Amino acid sequence: DVRFLDRYIYNQEEQLYFDSKEGKFIPKTEFGKPDADYWNSNKEFIEDRNSRVQTTCIPNYGVFETAGAIGRK
Repeated sequence: DVRFLDRYIYNQEEQLYFDSKEGKFIPKTEFGKPDADYWNSNKEFIEDRNSRVQTTCIPNYGVFETAGAIGRK
């Protein structure tokens, strides 16, 4: 199960995040709510974020595990 998480942090506090499993931005603070509401209302922006599972996550799945295994030889 692969998912894309995109976290937005300001002043060492997570304000909101995008979760491809939920398919939307989720506010973590009151300051993150206006941005989450705005971005969630933009269908093209949400579709772009959701597509990152297919375009970025799945093609790179296991890359870091493979690279780590090479360093342990």
